[in-house]
Amino acid sequence: MEKIKAGYVSFGTMFYEPANLKMISARAEKQLVDAGLDLISTDPVFGEGPEPERAIRELKSREWDFLFVNIINWIDTRGVFRVLHEFRNEPMILYSFGGFTDHEGQFGEKGTLISPAAGAGSTSLRFPMEQWGIKFKYLYNAPDSPMDIEGILSFAKAAYAMKRLRHARLGMIGYNDMGLYSTGINPSKLRNLIGPEIESMDMLQLQRKMDAIPEQEVRTESERVSKDWEYPLGEPEAEVIEKAVRVYMGTVALCREKKFDTFSYKCVDGVDLEMGLTHAIPSSLVADAGYPYVDEDDLGNSVAQLMLKWISGKQVTFIEHYEHHPEWILLGEDGYCPSDFIEGKPQIKYISTVLLKGIAHCSDMKKGRMTLACLSETKEGYQMHIVTGEGKERPRWVEMGVPLPSWPSIRFFPDVPVRQVLDHVQSQHFAAVYGTYVDELVDLCKLLNIEVVVDSKI
Repeated sequence: MEKIKAGYVSFGTMFYEPANLKMISARAEKQLVDAGLDLISTDPVFGEGPEPERAIRELKSREWDFLFVNIINWIDTRGVFRVLHEFRNEPMILYSFGGFTDHEGQFGEKGTLISPAAGAGSTSLRFPMEQWGIKFKYLYNAPDSPMDIEGILSFAKAAYAMKRLRHARLGMIGYNDMGLYSTGINPSKLRNLIGPEIESMDMLQLQRKMDAIPEQEVRTESERVSKDWEYPLGEPEAEVIEKAVRVYMGTVALCREKKFDTFSYKCVDGVDLEMGLTHAIPSSLVADAGYPYVDEDDLGNSVAQLMLKWISGKQVTFIEHYEHHPEWILLGEDGYCPSDFIEGKPQIKYISTVLLKGIAHCSDMKKGRMTLACLSETKEGYQMHIVTGEGKERPRWVEMGVPLPSWPSIRFFPDVPVRQVLDHVQSQHFAAVYGTYVDELVDLCKLLNIEVVVDSKI
């Protein structure tokens, strides 16, 4: 994951010794840099007049993901709000930097708490900033304590994702697979409120990309992607593998040409039925090429995957419900599985039905701590359902009409009762990532005015 960039500005008043205030600001800058942030900083701002204008110029010299507003002592708010007004549409952290104990007697009697009154300065700003509609998080550290790096980085990751969502592009072939109402998104509303742009295409555009790929290139790529595959039901014919690889190569060519960040097929009523080929392996390979994929033109969870990807810096996937047990949920997908979610070597099985032929994953899925997220459109805006829990060994199971081994899947034990999760469920799909990212998702949703439902012990 690339470094997150933070604009950094501190505020103080000349009623205090400027050299001491600069020292406090430098301490903060060092902690932020040590935490991995790339700072675009300016000298402390004292009062109004030329100081705020100088800071504005310097902060505009480079792009950044969020503005870190460090209140290092009591301040004149007029100078502060000149700067904040200039960047009022950008995410911010309002930070109250704690005082320190004078162990050397430099400022008076040894052992005295020295307070530059940053608490007073920051609390004079919090409510007015809220009334102005500025999107910010208010953080602090206690005297003689390190900065709240965990809280800062959580917000930083959210701001990073927010910035990238503004320029994100979602590609999809077809629309409204199987008439699913749970996957629909108003593209104008999404563009306005969250940022991503949607471009839909028909299957003819994909087919043309596929037809343009030379046979030798398909064979070479087939050999590359399948070199570690194992076939528990026997190796399929070369032409079956090559057809799946051609679909993947054509899709990636479209994604690169259109500069998509994520992609979805109209899979059941589209790729599967019209091409006579299961979409499972092509979409898995598309995901491995760097384009998170979700079935059935599920645009809400395309966005949710991008959120998780940019927050975590990890590969993401989508997963859906199959069965509900009192203590766990059977989560899996019909032959789709990106490489970072596979335990051991990829297991590929040949599938032949009355409608199609093709190949799909029956690979073991990694176990571990997971965060699930589902983004849905509401009457007012958007809602995100967040669930955390533990993924454990799948049971022996099969989807009706499909031979064993089972699809990539897990028994998912949520941190809250299964009944509670089901009472909040918004879709058959979840975006998923390994690890816990509740705080980051909540911060991001607050920045974007997305209602949040959290089913987690966090």
